[in-house]
Amino acid sequence: MKRRHASAAQDGPEERKPVLKKRHESAAQDSRPSCLAVAGSGCYVDAGWFRDNMEHIAEADRLIGIALADRKNFCEHTSPETHKICDDIFNNILKVGPQGGGNNSVLLLGEAGSGKTHVVERCIKELLQVEPNTVVLRARGSVYATDVECLRHLATQMTSKLDSVPHANASFKSGMDWIKSVFKGSFKKARAMVMVLDQFEFFCSRARQTLLYNLFDIAQEAGVHLSVIGMSEKLDVMDSLEKRIRSRFSMRCLKCFLPTTMDGLVQVLMARLKLPADCCLTTPFVNQFSKYVESSLFAKREEWKPHLELGRSPSWFLAQILPLASLLCEACPGEVSKKRARLAYLPSCTNHQATMLLLDSLTEADHIVLIALYRLRARSLSRTLSTVLHEIQLLHETPGHSLLHTFNDDLYSIAFDTLIRLKLVELARSGATDTATCHLPCASSVDRLYGDLVRELDNAEPASWRNPLRRLPQSIQQWAGRQRAKN
Repeated sequence: MKRRHASAAQDGPEERKPVLKKRHESAAQDSRPSCLAVAGSGCYVDAGWFRDNMEHIAEADRLIGIALADRKNFCEHTSPETHKICDDIFNNILKVGPQGGGNNSVLLLGEAGSGKTHVVERCIKELLQVEPNTVVLRARGSVYATDVECLRHLATQMTSKLDSVPHANASFKSGMDWIKSVFKGSFKKARAMVMVLDQFEFFCSRARQTLLYNLFDIAQEAGVHLSVIGMSEKLDVMDSLEKRIRSRFSMRCLKCFLPTTMDGLVQVLMARLKLPADCCLTTPFVNQFSKYVESSLFAKREEWKPHLELGRSPSWFLAQILPLASLLCEACPGEVSKKRARLAYLPSCTNHQATMLLLDSLTEADHIVLIALYRLRARSLSRTLSTVLHEIQLLHETPGHSLLHTFNDDLYSIAFDTLIRLKLVELARSGATDTATCHLPCASSVDRLYGDLVRELDNAEPASWRNPLRRLPQSIQQWAGRQRAKN
């Protein structure tokens, strides 16, 4: 997205729209595939160029790997459809002024990996350029055991100098009285506030949704413009919202979708694989590198078609193509493909990065299955689908765990099969005996990695690298941490 001029802060919403429209049109033009002609010719990467630029390709792999590992790095380019959602949220939800003085809210719905977080972060970045004093608060529904914990987290984002903090066992009323004083003091210098509520379905599951109702009341009493952005993977989450909350806020629903065409998928992947503008590589190489990567992606059209139809997220496809040197090598003519051993000097960390990206694309049920395998190994118990399902059933039946659904063995059996297809779980061959699949021994290929991820959960502050287990509900994180696997 283009940076706005400083005068945009004084302009009204109507004056900003032409800028957004122009940005949207330029993005639509930039998003057109530039290598379709190359992809259709059958020759995707020039073998001579590949041989002459092996060191540069390795450096490009390293730089892209660093960018992908940065949780705060959001690519500048998005598809035209995503731009429309960004413009809608910015102009109709986040705008501040005579025409945007009321409190607005929006629910952003979509599957994991459909771009909800990207949309929110791009909109907030745009807003902070126009209104630098905007207060941005973030909360993730699954990580709080009580409403008071959520209030304390929100308050610490308002100020780092808190004279007193309510005890974790404090009553909800005392927590609300305390946070009101914190909010009112912090809002004196702010015109607007944006509250981002990820995993919105967890906030709706609270008793009478008292937390949501009181948070909105606080903002109204403080006299600031409040914009609430909810995100959820549950498309029917609006049905859980109480009327007293829905009636006071717009609660518009916008939907993000996973790419369903190869063109759309390549647009998303190329945005993630863009080299930094300040990299030390020459401009001719960067341009040629991007061209060949894009054409190599289109070369996988037939191979990826079933996965697109299955609804894989872009993170899954991203994990299949790292390191990019391997992708380019596969797209070269035959004689280069036979010399793949020459890529051995490339950084070995890219294999770990590919695995982490694959784990990042898994669903909550997938992670629960892998954690169950990890726990069984820690206790030296036999690991089969049957014992895994029993372990997960005990999790659901344990009081105090905030899981939004009851135990369903079919759901976790499907997740188990998915992990086998992804080669994250290995199933022993039945041999000559007629053994049912649910009783066949199995093993997780990421047990050691899950041990590292579980240990990282014990840290007070998240690590610089993305831990996919931190996206899980707090009760599941605690369940994972109760065991320590043997090395």
